[in-house]
Amino acid sequence: MQRRTNTKKDDAVSPVVGVMLMLVVTIIIAAVVSMYAGGLIGSAEKAPTLTMDVTIKNTGYYATSVFEAKVMSVSEPIATKDLKLVTSWKASNKTVTGTHSKTGADLIDGNISIGGTTVTSAGNVFGWGSGGGFEGMTAPWGYGNGVQSGNSGKPNDKEQQFGNYTLLGGTVMTAWPAGQSGGYVTTTGGSGYGTTNQYYYDEGAWAYSEGTTVDGMQAVLGENWQYLRTGDTVNVKLIHLPSGQTIYDKNVVVS
Repeated sequence: MQRRTNTKKDDAVSPVVGVMLMLVVTIIIAAVVSMYAGGLIGSAEKAPTLTMDVTIKNTGYYATSVFEAKVMSVSEPIATKDLKLVTSWKASNKTVTGTHSKTGADLIDGNISIGGTTVTSAGNVFGWGSGGGFEGMTAPWGYGNGVQSGNSGKPNDKEQQFGNYTLLGGTVMTAWPAGQSGGYVTTTGGSGYGTTNQYYYDEGAWAYSEGTTVDGMQAVLGENWQYLRTGDTVNVKLIHLPSGQTIYDKNVVVS
């Protein structure tokens, strides 16, 4: 009698093949993740670029004190409605003039004032009655290229308000303190900001009050800007809102 022996074989995947399969799956997943991440990066809005020359003067007199930003060049037209202007500063002046005293959080060591503000397209100029037309408007005001107004005088045209014009090479953004004759820039004026004393706002006639009494310089530099003196620095930033990128950031020396 012949004995038949049945040998049972267990079929299995080779360890080498298993490792290869795992590698293939890993590579596929990595490729998918990379494509997804690349798509997100590619879809993010690219920030424009610009070069700008900023001048800040505080002579203590309204006629010769100014905030002026001249746009030298841009990579593409930049709508100011897509921008946020941020200023911050520390004033070294230790002399408090007039009756407007520095108090509370505005003080460092009792004699150095700090300040700044943020500007968007919301109205920030109030109570500047001289010449009219300034209530609820937005400084800095635009002149020249990118501004749909040929007005070279008082900035009371809607197209001149920050948020309504576009930055191009040659655009000028400007703000002044109270005292200008109807908002027109003048080269004379021997008094303070709408008062008779240098570096002085009269508390009775012109007390800063957000939403009530704010001139162009206060709107752009913030309350107590008048304590800035020659040699102090103001940090000026422009933030491109759609991309969230800062496209201008410079410490400007007050002259």
